[in-house]
Amino acid sequence: MPFWKKKMKPQHNVDYVLLDSDDKSKTAVGVKTGKFAGILYHYNKARLTEEEDHARMTFSYTVISTSKIPIEDLIQDAEFQNFIGDILTDILMSQAEANEKIRDNDSEEFDI
Repeated sequence: MPFWKKKMKPQHNVDYVLLDSDDKSKTAVGVKTGKFAGILYHYNKARLTEEEDHARMTFSYTVISTSKIPIEDLIQDAEFQNFIGDILTDILMSQAEANEKIRDNDSEEFDI
């Protein structure tokens, strides 16, 4: 794929921000740029499973609010799911780089 067509990974404080939510046990994610700007959501559960030579991440989320796109449409939108999956990957990688402990002993489900 040519470099000018490569998908850029979302960046914290550029493409998304982490916010306090009404539910103090969860951190909300606010999308700042692109087609999904203005959407506020939080992750519920995430799971990493090993598949041969790579890992697959599955997760659930709740859309808190949206400015343009109906929530029902977002739930069915594969592009949105991939985008927030990329954000979750960025969050987890940032935590790992900051030497914060992420689950490293197994692939059990965990709360985020």
